[in-house]
Amino acid sequence: MIDDSESLAFFDSQRNSINPVFTAFATGSSKPTGWLLELMKKDLEQGIVGSLDELYPGIKNDDLYRTARRGGLEDIPEMGDLTLTGAEWEKSIMWWNAETIGNWWDGFVRHAYLVDDQKAKLQSMEIVENLLASQDDDGYIGIYKKNLRYQHEGSNGELWAQTTVFRMLLAYYEFSNEARVLKAVEKAMALTMDNYNERGRNPFELTRSFGGATHGLMLTDVCETLYRITGELKYQDYATYLYRAFSTFSVNRSFNDVRYPYLKEKDSLFIGHAVHTYEHLRSLLNAYYVTGHKELELAKDNAMHKLEQCILPSGAGHGNEWLAGRTADPTNTASEFCAMLELRNFYGSAIQKTGKIHYADQAEKLTFNAMLGSRSEDGRAITYGKPDNCYILNGRSISQDEREPRLKYSPTHSEPAVCCVPNYTRNFAYYLDQMWMRRDENIVAVLYGPSKLTTQINGVNVIVEQNTEYPFSDQIEFVITPEKPVEFELSFRKPGWKTSMNFKPNSLSPKLENGYYGIKRTWSQRETINIKFEQEIQTKELRNGEIYFQRGPLVYALPIPHSEKVVKNYELDGFRDFYCLPMNDEHVKITFPSDGGIHFEKESEHITEDSLPYTSNQLVVSMQNGDKKEKVKLKPMGNTVLRKVTFKKAY
Repeated sequence: MIDDSESLAFFDSQRNSINPVFTAFATGSSKPTGWLLELMKKDLEQGIVGSLDELYPGIKNDDLYRTARRGGLEDIPEMGDLTLTGAEWEKSIMWWNAETIGNWWDGFVRHAYLVDDQKAKLQSMEIVENLLASQDDDGYIGIYKKNLRYQHEGSNGELWAQTTVFRMLLAYYEFSNEARVLKAVEKAMALTMDNYNERGRNPFELTRSFGGATHGLMLTDVCETLYRITGELKYQDYATYLYRAFSTFSVNRSFNDVRYPYLKEKDSLFIGHAVHTYEHLRSLLNAYYVTGHKELELAKDNAMHKLEQCILPSGAGHGNEWLAGRTADPTNTASEFCAMLELRNFYGSAIQKTGKIHYADQAEKLTFNAMLGSRSEDGRAITYGKPDNCYILNGRSISQDEREPRLKYSPTHSEPAVCCVPNYTRNFAYYLDQMWMRRDENIVAVLYGPSKLTTQINGVNVIVEQNTEYPFSDQIEFVITPEKPVEFELSFRKPGWKTSMNFKPNSLSPKLENGYYGIKRTWSQRETINIKFEQEIQTKELRNGEIYFQRGPLVYALPIPHSEKVVKNYELDGFRDFYCLPMNDEHVKITFPSDGGIHFEKESEHITEDSLPYTSNQLVVSMQNGDKKEKVKLKPMGNTVLRKVTFKKAY
């Protein structure tokens, strides 16, 4: 075990806290409308969001926060398709279901309230009541019996199990306004803060860890939310303590790319578990803003440099588990859905703190390309991992030389781990939280998409709606409805890609400042602002010389015709694991000539059965197919299964 305490002494110096540019609104302030509402309703009513507890019995059968708490290896539950061998790392399995269950609860509860589904809301209340009933007199909410809790010497999920359910409970509190729920979380946090602190035990001083302990750094998410809700600085102080404690000891190099000592140098590549690396960026950034320490600023800048090497054309960071010191390659490196979510949520945190439009651009690009492109058309399965250039999904590695169960569609992915599907349920619920921000008593549209914000500005109830098919449309209608006249500035992000924005009515004259158009006025009645994005088609070149096409946030891909091969059926009708096999290899011969022309078309304005207005968008590109030229139709990447995203140049 490496002890880096000496290199962290700067944490004891005077702080110069940095005020974040924006403040997040309460969870539930922004709700889906339009195509996004229809997709989320379908996922809840017919898809994996509402069915995972039936598809994976471990959710219902393992009451690990109450009657099935863990006290030793004898308490390891059945783990789906995983065969236990007695290996040392299997101790970590005691906490695995806390990740599956807690993250699914989080996504399920948010969906229930965001789409206003009464049945799902009742189920959410039952989940919360069971958790509250599990709380011990001293405040403990968690998965361990008294013989283990806060006494771990090796792999454990103490803080991680708390993180997953506390995130859900705080969201439920903001939906329901039930003060007892907030009180329960605060009491539980007080116990944890009393057991793990700078005067006592360090939760990361362990002889060995296999991921659960280091996931526990994300209790900083809970600290940030509690600070936003209560205004109590002790939570931000504790978040900073956790990052320092995490940076002190190097327990397992596979899970700690974002420890401060590893960020002092700029030019090395990330090597660890991608999900850990991307989620831990939030903790680092928060610690920098809380303290203002220059050492953390340098660490943050170096981390962003390393991150750039990981980004794929789709906006995803590569890593189908491990980053392994590799740079992003659209053909040979895949991205795990968990990694996508954690990176996108880092972008949301970075938007809130820095206000920089780059992070918002990246959040949209990742959400509407890689993440949407991992979902099956009917919402009943996702891919665990998927490369941008996805030529086959047959349960084998990209090179086809070994078995790889992550590369297929499944509603559970119980063979590797039930982690990506629960995280899929959190996707758009968190995107909605990141769409709108507050700056003092003003409103900022940070991310775009169909939504409705309900809030108070200077004590006046205000509703702002985005009516749009964005990103599949270039137009957004904003409708502002104050309860009574109130003055505030409404700002709109100007995306960083090649775009101009036209506002109507023409008399508005918005002012552009730091990447945002602002309109400050007294809003006295229901008013409408129409924005049209004039988007250019961009031809982007990668380090390997290949190119891809982007228009607005959308990356376009050549769909590869495929057939499906069902490899597992579930008892719940309509759910299955399946492979996707190419029907031809025509994509191999297609290259982009130097004189290739490109234009954008809208075929129609109808909505697909999946409630996504995908089919109205396509790029028509003059390509080289062997020895002949032909016009090729590219579709939004989020509407593809097998696909070719990047193209070699034809010479």
